[in-house]
Amino acid sequence: MKVGVIGCGNISPQYFKGAKLYSEIEIVACADLNVDLAKARAEEFRVPKALSVDALLADPDLDIVLNLTTPQFHAPLNRRILEAGKHAYCEKPFATNREEGRQVLELAAKKGLRVGCAPDTFLSSPLQTARKLVDEGFIGSVFGGTAVFACAGHERWHPNPEFYYKLGGGPVLDMAPYYFTVLVNLFGSAVSVVASGKQVFAERTVGSGPLEGSKIAVETPTHNVSIIEFENGATVSAMFSFDVQGEHNLPMLTLYGTEGNLSLPDPNCFDGELRVCRASGSWESLSLQHNYEGARALGIADMAAAIRGERPHRANGEMAFHVFDLMVACEEAASSGQRVSVASRFERLPAIGASEGESPRF
Repeated sequence: MKVGVIGCGNISPQYFKGAKLYSEIEIVACADLNVDLAKARAEEFRVPKALSVDALLADPDLDIVLNLTTPQFHAPLNRRILEAGKHAYCEKPFATNREEGRQVLELAAKKGLRVGCAPDTFLSSPLQTARKLVDEGFIGSVFGGTAVFACAGHERWHPNPEFYYKLGGGPVLDMAPYYFTVLVNLFGSAVSVVASGKQVFAERTVGSGPLEGSKIAVETPTHNVSIIEFENGATVSAMFSFDVQGEHNLPMLTLYGTEGNLSLPDPNCFDGELRVCRASGSWESLSLQHNYEGARALGIADMAAAIRGERPHRANGEMAFHVFDLMVACEEAASSGQRVSVASRFERLPAIGASEGESPRF
């Protein structure tokens, strides 16, 4: 299927490169409010057409539009994409509030079109192997887990980091999608959250690029610790922080089962080591039961394959909305000091290769 990209900023090269791995999709056009940037990306990655946003949306050759704008534009642009009669796939988070997220899902249903959302790292070989092992009871009944992301802030490396500290930013909305998407793919829907959070620094200093030395006023909490209950009975403690100075020595994602523990690799990546630890032993590396190359655009490729195969796609809007709903609940629970219920639900789809006749990747 032919894909157009709107938003040619910092994340776009990963998609331009990743898409080349998958025969299901071909990026044939790109657009950006900065027309010169769109032309530069088109030349760099041999994309046939660099267009204005309006021209790209009107292009009859496109089946899917990839929305790589900043968070506040994800839902509004997704609606424009759907109104233009094209399937929409966006970067995370799915929205900046629940109502605009619901509007996107309702419009997609009305139009009979697909909507998808990053992250698609949960489709990687290690994390799909983890899904298979959990489904098969490899570590018994999984009753808990921990999720940790902590750093000193993206302003240390990102050339234009202000949006991380505005509406739609913060460590939960920025980084929890990777962790929560893996967890809901393993456990199903989350049902409630209790949490604590804070804003540690009032301003940030940009550390690199043309804005180096400039100040950013912080408008969102930057440290959150949440306890999440899932519908399968599992309880996960999660910490997301832009305030931890230096490296932490905590595992990123660990599952606790009645017959052992499973250590998962960085959910922001498509590779990494999968390990198990039993009660009587130490950590051991596991071989992967799925073995294929993963990169950003895997979720779009799965969506294209699903459209052709008339099946649901895995990185879908319903799951992305549930992950967003859960993230908002984490922030609401922290600000209110109360347990917050997560109202949305989604259908947990089979692991890759679990369906009869499906290829090892799709």
